[in-house]
Amino acid sequence: MAPHHVAPGFAGAEGPASAAAAPADGQPELTAAQAQVLAAQRADPDNTTYNVGQYVDLRGPLDTGLLREALALALAEAPGLHFRVREESGRPLREHVPFDADGFRLPRLDTSGAADPVAAAVELVRDQLACPPRMEALIAPPAGRAARDPAAAPLTGTVLVRVGPQRHLLFQYFHHLAVDGYGVALLSRRIADVYTALVRGAEPPPSPFAPVDVLVDAERAYAGSRREAVDRAHWAARYADRPSATTFSRRSAPAGNGVLRRTEFLGGPDRDRLGRAVRAARATWAEAVTAVLAARLHLDTGAPEAVMRMYVMARPDPGALRVPGMAVNVLPVRIPADGGSTFRELLGRTAEEFSAVRAHQRFRGELVAREIWPGSPTGSLPGPLLNLRPFATELDFAGVPGRVVTLASGPVDDLSLSAARLPDGRLRLDFEANAACYEDAELAAVASSYADLMRRLVREPGRPLAAQAPPSSLPATTVTSTQGETP
Repeated sequence: MAPHHVAPGFAGAEGPASAAAAPADGQPELTAAQAQVLAAQRADPDNTTYNVGQYVDLRGPLDTGLLREALALALAEAPGLHFRVREESGRPLREHVPFDADGFRLPRLDTSGAADPVAAAVELVRDQLACPPRMEALIAPPAGRAARDPAAAPLTGTVLVRVGPQRHLLFQYFHHLAVDGYGVALLSRRIADVYTALVRGAEPPPSPFAPVDVLVDAERAYAGSRREAVDRAHWAARYADRPSATTFSRRSAPAGNGVLRRTEFLGGPDRDRLGRAVRAARATWAEAVTAVLAARLHLDTGAPEAVMRMYVMARPDPGALRVPGMAVNVLPVRIPADGGSTFRELLGRTAEEFSAVRAHQRFRGELVAREIWPGSPTGSLPGPLLNLRPFATELDFAGVPGRVVTLASGPVDDLSLSAARLPDGRLRLDFEANAACYEDAELAAVASSYADLMRRLVREPGRPLAAQAPPSSLPATTVTSTQGETP
């Protein structure tokens, strides 16, 4: 994101745009990411998009008693998931909520009699995710006011649904205040490892988890440091021209409870062609997903570059990768694209952009947006959001494979593209759109035209974009670029 040099348009390290947390005197502070979620949830208490969740599809014999034991042990090892926010002198702090591992119960349901047992199970959990959070579960009442038992409304939840003979779906849902996607993956892997040990009659391996304070301490050390100044200068220079985001929709709205969804897959020979293309360019599948989106945006809008956002882990410090907590950051990316660009060239540009973003990923994206795109109607940079998930999509539960499927990963104020590589090498591409900005047919057009373009590009990676594919079948009112306009 020169020692203490402040680039134009950015506040100094000590100013209001600083990513710093104030000295905590040992108090259990929130991470910067948690503080951002808390502010957004408080501003819109009925917003359910901070409810995130997934399920693990388990196909094989399952010892449900040992699974309950594994869940209880793993959750007990992660006290950073069990808290409420307590305010002290105007500063939000984490107030620990005890977790009763011995009393932990694993709710069990059965939808095996439904016409589509998996769809019925998913619908049940989506109904749960669609419930607004109870604010008393998030925020402790002021001193002197009686509180309900905080354990009655935890930030995490689990349910096991039987969908057929020797097939279960293990649903896990969380409030984003507690954990991000990487933290969920860390917890899921631990549950699988503990269950495997218990089934085999072995002692579970030592807990790999580190406390949330590792993240907070790292942020405190970063605040006001030379590293922060270098990162601030990078982002100020990179976006000094204040470009507008590139989007498929003319409409703009804050993230709301209405989310549309579509899923596409890339497999078969095209999967192998993609592998060859990224190896030749010394790129990755994640960079390929981004390069295709940049190409699709150019073809549909005519914009000379794609300006988007993406999630980054923001965990470069020692021990940070062992914390099941909330640290994720959202930062802008920009990829030049024109009709003469080839897929190979776009892969190279995207790889360079990703390298720069990774090098400066600690500087908070909300601060970048505040200074570069002031007055944005959504409060942040609009446009597509990339969620490139490098986490394992299959876990081993004592020989029973568990396929991980994400249900909800956070707010969507425009369009979100989540991508994951499956164990067989296929790409799963999940498109989510803000229903206030897109109709279902529009999202379907974006998803199908993106998948079609990816197949074309991997088949002829050296062919210019202008010769690859026509614009998508999006209605004319939704094919636009905000380049040159005020966000």
